[in-house]
Amino acid sequence: MSGVFNDNEVTSLAGHRLTLMVQKALQIREAVATFERDWPPLLTRPSMPVFAWTELERQLLALAPKDLAPMVRDLVSAVRKESGPKQPEMVLREILIIAATVLDEGFHEKWAEGTTMS
Repeated sequence: MSGVFNDNEVTSLAGHRLTLMVQKALQIREAVATFERDWPPLLTRPSMPVFAWTELERQLLALAPKDLAPMVRDLVSAVRKESGPKQPEMVLREILIIAATVLDEGFHEKWAEGTTMS
């Protein structure tokens, strides 16, 4: 890996991290564009009750088996951190995917098998 340096002598590791951040931003932007193409914004959007990320996490944790708790926390954190540039409906879809995963007993079995093998 070639070094990346500027006037502040940024290390190649910092340059690599910057590259990864840019790639992630481009990936999110592409995902948003695809989502908006597949589900254009609705003309009318009736309001929805407001809830906090901590409330969402608490409810998902209550639905999940205890051994999935770390995964639920990580997924909610990831969705929260990446929610800024996304349409609300896209964030909602990601939350619903987490909920479906938490409630999928087949996933629980595969998760248990995977965690006992490591």
